[in-house]
Amino acid sequence: MTVFLIIIGILAVFILIVLFYYNKAFPEAQEIADKMDMIDRDYWFHGDKKIGFLIFTGAQTDEPAYAYIAYLLHRGSYPVVIPKQPFQMSAFGVKHGMEIMESHPEIEKWILIGHSLGGVPVSRIAAARPDQVIGAAFLATYASADLSGLDISAIRIVAENDGIMDNDRMPNFNHNLPEDSATVIIKGANHQGFAAYDSLSNRDGKATISWQEQNELSVRYILEFFEEQISEVVSD
Repeated sequence: MTVFLIIIGILAVFILIVLFYYNKAFPEAQEIADKMDMIDRDYWFHGDKKIGFLIFTGAQTDEPAYAYIAYLLHRGSYPVVIPKQPFQMSAFGVKHGMEIMESHPEIEKWILIGHSLGGVPVSRIAAARPDQVIGAAFLATYASADLSGLDISAIRIVAENDGIMDNDRMPNFNHNLPEDSATVIIKGANHQGFAAYDSLSNRDGKATISWQEQNELSVRYILEFFEEQISEVVSD
């Protein structure tokens, strides 16, 4: 009986850690997030463009960790949203992401961005709502749903020193990407550097560039890749 109770206790602690532990945002990112509007616990930068960005976080990662990427995108007057995720697990955020899109018809088209596990909601939302999406950006992740027959675009941005996501395995999912797609490798980058957070994991590779530079390069590649599609919507 005592052994059974010990096992139950260990399992309970493990479940609590899985549910409530998350990677905390760096203070610099948190400071930016504190300046964003909070709407139903989602982080917002409002903008006057007809195109918006939805950013889906990696597993068990603080939403404010993506505030710098949101800020860089918002400098172009784009509305940017970082949805609040249940237990910081963005795989459960598909329905909420679509609710945000549906409740803001003033934003005619969306570009979805997902880091790591965030590739799941990006893939599923793009597959379900291709009429509202012009593209998807996969940061250290892949298209888990079949987007190959859709009239959207996709960019996959890979970190050279990623120790979390298996870069050799990701090409196995390339058949899910739409025809208009591209892959970019950021030299010296690692998995964690697509956001700004403190992780207890020691599995990631060593970055030789700062997370700020990695964020800035990611946003530059995203905006350059979608430049034509954005221009078409903005000029309508």
